[in-house]
Parts: sequence; C-alpha cells; structure tokens
Amino acid sequence: MGTLMSFLMSLNQARLPTSWKRRCAISIATTLIWLFVQWRQIRIQIPYQTQPSVTLSNSSDTIRLFDHDEPVQICGITVMFGDYEKTVKEPMQPQVPSFPLFLITDQEHLLHPQNNNTAWTRVRVNSSLWQEDCDKQENIGARNNPCENPFIFNIAKFYKMQFYRVPQLQAAGCNVVMWFDATIQIKSEIFMGHMADRATRGQNFVVYVQDRATRRADGTIASEALRSKYGKYGGRQGPAFGPPQHVTEQYEHYLSSGFREGWFRNESWYNQFKGTELNDFKYGLYITCMVMFDLRRQDTKTFLDCWWRENILRSTQDQVSFPYCAWKLGIPIRALPDAEDPLGGAEDNANFHKLDHGM
Repeated sequence: MGTLMSFLMSLNQARLPTSWKRRCAISIATTLIWLFVQWRQIRIQIPYQTQPSVTLSNSSDTIRLFDHDEPVQICGITVMFGDYEKTVKEPMQPQVPSFPLFLITDQEHLLHPQNNNTAWTRVRVNSSLWQEDCDKQENIGARNNPCENPFIFNIAKFYKMQFYRVPQLQAAGCNVVMWFDATIQIKSEIFMGHMADRATRGQNFVVYVQDRATRRADGTIASEALRSKYGKYGGRQGPAFGPPQHVTEQYEHYLSSGFREGWFRNESWYNQFKGTELNDFKYGLYITCMVMFDLRRQDTKTFLDCWWRENILRSTQDQVSFPYCAWKLGIPIRALPDAEDPLGGAEDNANFHKLDHGM
C-alpha cells in the first residue's frame, strides 16, 4: 500500500497533462476494484478447513462446527402454493457468482413460465416426501399431520423446515441453504456470495430479529403468541391456512417445559451473536422470512427436525417454535442487523426487500 501511495504522489507531481493523470488514476482504481471482486469470489469457492469445537456454557454438549472439510455450495429455496402470492420475485440483479435458486410450486403456470429468463429452477411439489412423517406414531392425529391436514400453508412449512430432504437440492449438492419467503426479492448481486462467505467463517442460523416498530411487539415470544390468536393462525383466513392453531397454548406448553424469555442473556456467546446494540431488546424473537442454514453443521438438521416436529404437533407459527428449538438445543442464533450488515431490517435492507403479501 505504501508503494502504491508513493507512486500516486509521484504521478501527481509529474509534469504531465492533467487529462493523462486522470486517465491513469481511473485505470488504477478500476484494476483495484477488479482484483477485490476476484478475491471475494476465490474466498467463496476455496475449501474450508475444519474449525475447532465450540462448547456452550449452559450445556456439557459440544457442537462441532463442521462434519468434515467440504466446500460451500449455497442455494436458495422458496415456495408458491395456491394464489396467496401472485408473482415470482426475480432477483433485481443476477447473482455474482451465480448460485442455484429453487421454487417449489403446485401451480402449472409457474412450472411452465412463458418467459424462460428466470433465475428460479421450478420444481413440482412432491407429497411423497413427507409420507414417513405422517406414519410416525406421535404424529397420528396431530393438529398438523401433513397427510391428515394437507392445507397449503402446512405443506409450505415442510419445504421451509425440511428442505434437506428435497431431491433437487440434494442433487445440486446444496450444503448451505437460504430460505426465502415468497415475498422476498433479492436486491444485491453479491448477497448470496456474501452469505456463503459468512458460512465460510462458521456462521449459521443467520436471521433478522423481529422489529418491534413494524410488528407492534415487545421483543418477546409471549407477544408474538398473543398476536397470533387472530388472522391466519386463528383460522380466520380460509382453508389455505388450516384450522385455529392455538398458539397461546403452544407458548404455555413451552413455559411448562422450562422455556424462559431471555434465556440466552447470561450465555458467554450472547454479545458475539446478538448483532448491533439496537438488537439488545429484540434478540430472541426473529422474523424468519430469510434464514441461512449450514447443513455441514451437525446441529442444523437436529434444529430443522425440532422445528418441523413443533409444526406438526403444535402450530404453523414458526416464529414461536424457532426460538423454542434454539433454547431446547442450546443453539446460538446469529442475529441481523450486525456489524457486517448494519443498515435496515427484515422489511428492507441492502440485500433484499420484503414485499406485501398477495403481490
């Protein structure tokens, strides 16, 4: 860097036309930007070394960061069932480098779009994938058994919580997966590459905290459960959302199981994982419209299985069951916004924005 500065100072002092100096400076800046982009892409693609174990202070269990050395293959997944969402949200800019994006749907017109210029690989919903869950003894007669109660909002949760069982993602070698609600539109061309880089450095369960200002909540699971008594979780928005989900009863069950609000505050990892200081009173309640999961981690599938089990047995309100599974398994959640992505929230930020439902 010192050599470069010396060269630029000499260039400025040289007896050369100003226009020539300007062209030379622009060429140098362009070259530096190109080198930085290449460096970022190489970092995303290099193999990742096995990381040391991490022991959580509230448990004797040790969570290994990685099962083995394995390069990241990041993918995205979303679902569109019925007509709840009207349009596929294409990225505003192509991802650089490109990564697989999968759209699961039951809609023929989405499976065969007239315009083939799409970033999303279309996949037909496959009911055989959850058959084994229907036949488990504990799930027979459960509120949201996916065979006994196959309302589309319930089936969508399978793909949100069990995407590692989807053959198309397996065939693509997806080992880091980003879930996107169908309301999410990617803005930044380097968003997925940036998230792959986070996974490279051992980050997992990356998600935005719930924003009290936009959700009229106080940052507690209790407030989210209470708010969920109405609307789609209260059985008041038609058959697509199923019967009443009794989310307050779900929360009471969690309390009787030992769950407590703010259980993480005395954990040694809390300050590292909570994100910005503004998250201090929001951490613990998350908006799961976008979540990054690292399937190379042993704890990820365990978490996803817990999340899906809670969906079947208790409710489709995954923002209540998500923190419960984190508590039950002693898993730190990597909260956004943080120092790397400090601006905006889950509704709108530098990487994506969340559109209204029904668009």
